[in-house]
Amino acid sequence: MGQIRLKRMRFHTCHGALPHEQHVAQEFWVDVELELPLTAAGLSDRLADTINYGRVARIVEDIMMGPPVKLLETLAYRMYSSIVELDDRIGQVSVHITKVDPPIGVPSGGVEVVVDGRD
Repeated sequence: MGQIRLKRMRFHTCHGALPHEQHVAQEFWVDVELELPLTAAGLSDRLADTINYGRVARIVEDIMMGPPVKLLETLAYRMYSSIVELDDRIGQVSVHITKVDPPIGVPSGGVEVVVDGRD
């Protein structure tokens, strides 16, 4: 097994529980980790033997840029569910969503939610 990681995909969009967060865009980062067999792709150098990273990125983008939701957990779960269904070769999936400047009342490095199917 190996891993493919899409790191720090950046989005400016409207998601959050507070009323103003539904219309004021904020910065979000999304990381996705996929576990899958990579030996065939490593030997063949063929896209058909691995996962098309662009398809995974488009799933993330469609969800992030879609209708606003209140919870990061909702976004992460939707991404996780869609990515798991993408290809039978995908084993473990982990989706990390960071709201870069959350309205939590104290300076922070962001708030991150992780969904990985282990709950």
